[in-house]
Amino acid sequence: MHETTFLPTAAEPVQPGATAAPRRARRWRGARALLCALAVAGLAACGGSDDDNDAGGGTGGGGTGPAPTAQITGLAAVGAPIAGATVTGINARGETVTTTTGSDGTFTLQIGEAAPYALQVTDGNGQTWVSYAQAAGRANITPLTTLAMADAWGYKPLADLVAAWQANAPTPEQVLAAAAKVNANLQAAMRAQGVDPTAVNVFTAEFAANGQGLDAVLDAMRVRFDCTATACSQTITSPDGNVLITWDAAISTTGFTVSWSGGGTGGGQIDINLGACSPNAAAGTWSMVVQTTVSGLGAIPIPEICVDGLPAKPASEAEFCGSADVTGALPNGVLITGCSYDGTVGTISARITTPITIDYSVKYTFVQR
Repeated sequence: MHETTFLPTAAEPVQPGATAAPRRARRWRGARALLCALAVAGLAACGGSDDDNDAGGGTGGGGTGPAPTAQITGLAAVGAPIAGATVTGINARGETVTTTTGSDGTFTLQIGEAAPYALQVTDGNGQTWVSYAQAAGRANITPLTTLAMADAWGYKPLADLVAAWQANAPTPEQVLAAAAKVNANLQAAMRAQGVDPTAVNVFTAEFAANGQGLDAVLDAMRVRFDCTATACSQTITSPDGNVLITWDAAISTTGFTVSWSGGGTGGGQIDINLGACSPNAAAGTWSMVVQTTVSGLGAIPIPEICVDGLPAKPASEAEFCGSADVTGALPNGVLITGCSYDGTVGTISARITTPITIDYSVKYTFVQR
């Protein structure tokens, strides 16, 4: 019998509120980036050239463009951020790419589009943690995601799963069921830190390595896997070595509604609505009204979009315009040509250069509820 030990380290102390603003900013920036990408996709589809009617167009005569890629972003943490570490991603075709985590444990990975994706990272203690992305977007790598992956893989060594990902990748449904088991087993620890175990998705939840929420759950636990060549068991203890829970692989998950559509944050739900903002948005949150104007389309209406449930609005023009999130979400052929923000209304001007040239602007109005 050989032993594989996963022993997270405690997070270093942080000043209260030290990362709250970046964390809030990531939430509205993420929503803004998503809407920008969707707007570009819609405009390109509406404004595409009539290649089928061009002389000499033929059928299939055009060259092939770059292979599509998926962008996966997330947090690698064991309570403390896993900083300066190599994150490896593997897609369903078995293609592998790597990236490096930042000082705060965050990472961005560009990989050939072929879901689902395996993710793994090795921390400073030499322990390897594993995760899963069912599509482009958010995917954390933590002991919590590793516990879920162990369950989804039938408690066999995870190194074998990652090595043969193309043939053995679990389905999104299997991983969700395993994530619900993690929440059910750790529900007391989650509730103690203000996290709703019945809804949070440990794979996609947005949080920072700041000693709060899910990160506080990680701080309060140590996970160890003991593996033979064919099977693994896990031990979950408190930092002082006392058993925190006895893992129950058959625990009931009735009432646990974990989904891929909303990872949760432990503090409010973000909703995107076509048209008017929701009348039921939580008091004290912010709504972001998004209005798109396209040059040359005249009176053709473009639906207004409202994003409800944001914890804050941008604090300054530098914060609104300075993020690389929007640029990173845009495909090739799209340029940001201008950006302004007056404390309530922000405007981003952009140009699509392929397949035809289209200038457009998006106005973001922030309203406190």
